[in-house]
Amino acid sequence: MRRVFKSTPLQRQQGIALLQVLLISAIISILAIRFSITAREQVATSSAFEQRIKAAQLLKSTQNQIFYTLLTQNLTATDKLLFPNSETWNFYGQPFTLVEDNEYRAVLSIQDNAGLLSQQNSNSPYWRRVLLNLGYNEAEAKEIQGQLEDWQDSDSESWLIGNQEPVALPNGQRYRNQPIQLAQEIAWFFTKQSELAPLIQHISTPFPGAGINLLHAPDLLLSTFFSEDIAAELIQQRREGTLTKRDIINVLGDAYDDELVSFFAGNQFKIILQITLGEVTLQETVEIQIQARKTEPLLIFSRY
Repeated sequence: MRRVFKSTPLQRQQGIALLQVLLISAIISILAIRFSITAREQVATSSAFEQRIKAAQLLKSTQNQIFYTLLTQNLTATDKLLFPNSETWNFYGQPFTLVEDNEYRAVLSIQDNAGLLSQQNSNSPYWRRVLLNLGYNEAEAKEIQGQLEDWQDSDSESWLIGNQEPVALPNGQRYRNQPIQLAQEIAWFFTKQSELAPLIQHISTPFPGAGINLLHAPDLLLSTFFSEDIAAELIQQRREGTLTKRDIINVLGDAYDDELVSFFAGNQFKIILQITLGEVTLQETVEIQIQARKTEPLLIFSRY
């Protein structure tokens, strides 16, 4: 015979109360876990924010020390006063470690504009040499140089004798008859082989220059200026600190022209500084000009 057990009202109330207690306990546990996670996230966010602020401060203070060094020190020597543990400085755009300690790391790149092809001297035989080495034929190289010259000169006469210069480039950019001013402008003359535009931007500068200092030329320019084996040898010598102006003169041979080649450091630089502090990495590029004068000894052209 089956026996049927019936719960009393008191038992039912006790069961409901137990379920309520368990439910409340579960909710409290979930909230506690959530609060714990949120607190950790807030601490992590706060720490990252503090690191970013400190990294930004280090970036600015290190930049100022670099500016001071460029204004006061011999550029051919490694500065050990403000950066005693720095790797050897160079001015051809090769990154080097400036500071590395338990607190932060600073990596610096300095490109002397004197080591680049000046876009304002586009009719230079050295421009022709580079264009030919990049695969252009004589007619194509002459056309690019002519377009660059027409774009920047003040008259409306074409580089083709007896012709008038066109109103615009093939890509639609209207002739300005003013020197190139923007870094991206040079790319407008290489639309037929657009893949070469970044390379041209890297090895040239819109700023004027009396002569190119090949001791300060980036590796990429040396590689397009000389044959592969000679460029490799020059790059290796420079990294070992043994490359001299006599070496450059010797490899140039008959192409050497003391009006086109200079072995003096310039006064315009592109400086890329990267600061790493903990999990934060900041980088800023500054283009500057240093001047031997009491007022405005430093001009900042751009910062990005």
